[in-house]
Amino acid sequence: MTVAKTQTYSNTWDGVLSAAKDAQARYPELVAAQWALESGWGKHVSGEHNYFGLKGPGTTTETQEFVNGEFVSVKDSFLNFESLYGCVDYLVTRWYKNWKRHKGVNNAANRESAARQLVKEGYATDSAYADKLIKIMNDKVVEPEYADRLLNILVDALDEKTNDVVTTDNSMRITAIKATALKKSTHQVAELKDDEVVQVDAGKDYEITELNELAADSHAVVKLAHGAGTWHIWLPHWRITSPGNASATPELDWNSFNALITPNLTVGEVLQWDKRRTPSAGSSDRARIVKTAREFQRVRDAWGRPLGVTSFYRPEPINRQVGGVQNSRHVSGEAFDVYPVGASIDAFYQWIRTRWTGGLGDGRNKGFIHLDTRANGHFVPGSGVRPYTEWLY
Repeated sequence: MTVAKTQTYSNTWDGVLSAAKDAQARYPELVAAQWALESGWGKHVSGEHNYFGLKGPGTTTETQEFVNGEFVSVKDSFLNFESLYGCVDYLVTRWYKNWKRHKGVNNAANRESAARQLVKEGYATDSAYADKLIKIMNDKVVEPEYADRLLNILVDALDEKTNDVVTTDNSMRITAIKATALKKSTHQVAELKDDEVVQVDAGKDYEITELNELAADSHAVVKLAHGAGTWHIWLPHWRITSPGNASATPELDWNSFNALITPNLTVGEVLQWDKRRTPSAGSSDRARIVKTAREFQRVRDAWGRPLGVTSFYRPEPINRQVGGVQNSRHVSGEAFDVYPVGASIDAFYQWIRTRWTGGLGDGRNKGFIHLDTRANGHFVPGSGVRPYTEWLY
């Protein structure tokens, strides 16, 4: 199929989907998922109209490569294209169709297999790349009739089921600290249909029975009590509380979400209110978590304002289930992802990067900053130090 050069495709999911179909991708939703992952939903390019990080003579810029289990910053050269379609067509021609001796992923039996074949063929260095693409497709591409019917039921029942109910002693609650939304996926509200979003006013709270973090950014999946459904929330917009008042104990009770590890960090925050993450008695992870928690407290004390936690300890297989990279420092309790509550994340990033000597991951575009204690990393009051290693998410 020949596409006229004058035809324009928007830099949106639907625009990429249309361009991919015209470029003869068998799985256009996979192309769109690559666009979403590689460019942050069209917000970042590596070269002119280069939404997929396609390398070649063109624009030299800094990028992230997955090396020895970690993302590292490197400079590389990326191709420039005249349009979004030109970039999509280049990708599809060389990776989806048969190209020279390369067997294109159009030959795969389904879109999930195609995503995994991309990794096997050497398209990406990130071992979790295929899983990330599959998650994006599953979140975005659903059966419309089923989704509309389910969402209409949930939205209609939501306020009725969560207002004026009796809260059990063992429940957790989430409270909106600013106007926000409950969403059916991690996408921006503007990208979702009306029946995929419930607008929430500041101060509104809900009883929840389950909370699971998403390692890719600062979203979490929560299951509302009383059958009100499963939703995605942007953690910096919510306060999470569990029953009772937090109190320090002479010997830390790892089974109590309210037990304080440090003056401003509870077991619940470290475990993301997930009993499956509780480190076993005698585990060396417990000592590492406490040591890392003390570094969190030093950061928090010096910053002088609250820090929200989006991820701390996540042992395997939970780390893999939430999309964490292999050999993540979170697995051993040596890392925490945080954001400043009620303050600029850019200001916090600039402040911490001259006071932290371990690993520093810049996840500002995803709502968090990653800190880990590799190479005896720790907080240094004042300023003048540099991280052992830095990378972008």
